[in-house]
Amino acid sequence: MTCPQCQRSLTMVLVEPIYDSENPYTPYKTVIECTSCTFKLVTESFTILGSVKNFDSHHVEIGSWSPSGSRVLSRYEHILSYDLLKGLGKTGELVEFLVVNNQVVQVIG
Repeated sequence: MTCPQCQRSLTMVLVEPIYDSENPYTPYKTVIECTSCTFKLVTESFTILGSVKNFDSHHVEIGSWSPSGSRVLSRYEHILSYDLLKGLGKTGELVEFLVVNNQVVQVIG
């Protein structure tokens, strides 16, 4: 991830979990800081393991599981590339999605 002010690298620190038994993820209070300038953001982030079910240029639907084991379909805004989402949608591969401030910003794995 790059800094919106100076385009250098950002560091993300997960501070403490925010427990919510209704969701298929554990959100964390998160601090995102630039390694070069004064940019700093305190927000909520989480990762969710799932597969791409549907997407368009602004939103992605991710199929995953709730803590009780039932299937969940979640929809988020995203900044991912069309080609990446298309490939993941075709394969149905399970990956971790990094969600920051309710927006999918990266695929992990």
